[in-house]
Amino acid sequence: MKATLALSIAALGLTVLSQAARADTDTAADRAYNTPSTLTRAEVQADLALWQRAGLEAAAGRESFDPTRPDIASRLAQYKQWRSGAEYRTELARLQDKSMTAQAPSARTAN
Repeated sequence: MKATLALSIAALGLTVLSQAARADTDTAADRAYNTPSTLTRAEVQADLALWQRAGLEAAAGRESFDPTRPDIASRLAQYKQWRSGAEYRTELARLQDKSMTAQAPSARTAN
C-alpha cells in the first residue's frame, strides 16, 4: 500500500512539474495569438483582398505551399508591393467608404 501511495505521489509530482514546464514554454507565439489585434476590420479586409488578388489564397492553403517556388515567390512579391503601396490605401479607402455608407442613416424625405 505504501509503495502504491508513493508511486501515485511521484506520478502526481511529475505531472505537476511537466505542466509547469509546459506553461513556461508558452512563448511569444502564444501571447501573439491571445493578444487582441489593433487592426480595424477594414484593414484586415483590405489586406485579404490584396492577398486574394495576388492569387495566394489557394496556394497558401495547401500543404505543399512553398514560398520559394518561382511562381509563388513572384505572387508574394506582388502582394508585398501592393500591401506597402497605393493599392492597399485605395482598397482600404474603398472599404471604409463602403462601411460609412452602410452605417449612415438613410435620408428620408418628408411628404
